[in-house]
Amino acid sequence: MTRRNIDLASYPRKDHFEHFMAMENPFANVTVRVDITDWIRWLKEKEYPFFLTFQYAVSHAVNRIPEMRQRIFEGSILEYDFTDPSWTVPAPDGTYRYCNVNADQPLEAYLEEGKRKQAKAALSEGLTEEGDVLGLLFTTCLPWIDFSSVVMPYHDRTFSNTSVSWGKYTRETYPALEDGKLVEKEKITIPVQIMVNHALADGRHIAAFFENLDKELKRMTDGEI
Repeated sequence: MTRRNIDLASYPRKDHFEHFMAMENPFANVTVRVDITDWIRWLKEKEYPFFLTFQYAVSHAVNRIPEMRQRIFEGSILEYDFTDPSWTVPAPDGTYRYCNVNADQPLEAYLEEGKRKQAKAALSEGLTEEGDVLGLLFTTCLPWIDFSSVVMPYHDRTFSNTSVSWGKYTRETYPALEDGKLVEKEKITIPVQIMVNHALADGRHIAAFFENLDKELKRMTDGEI
């Protein structure tokens, strides 16, 4: 993971950056229902773990957007070449530990590392993430709740780690015509929320994330990952 400094003098969003940095709450939170009908069938065929595999798709969807790899640091902006996901792992005492993994590698290698690190993190004594925390992508899951919106915690207005959460997936049936016959089909969706600091990213970047996520999930089902 490497990073570079962005020259604010030539930064095209300099005025926007200063505008939102003057706000008490410069964050944008958006929740969208994502269709995972084909993806979850593929997942079950592969017998891959839901959380880690979905997180892989989320990580690559985020990292394709430079603005979501940017971070605010001491009044300036840093841009990372790749941001690895960091998430919470349940601990035996009912609390949790932080865990992070390299997502910039093939899926199978990532899953192997993720499983190993989760098992280690669950038994660790410390809570703090490893390495450069500023360069992490924060992810979390609420598998018990089919939420319509969520607001994530943050330290202060300079907090700039892109944060993504997802909830419980749900099934719904709908009528459709196939070969002239009325049939009942199933659709599976999951709520996905993203939080960005508006000083760095706008609505078009958020829209790009959800477009990228759809593409990443399709790439998996098509066997391209």
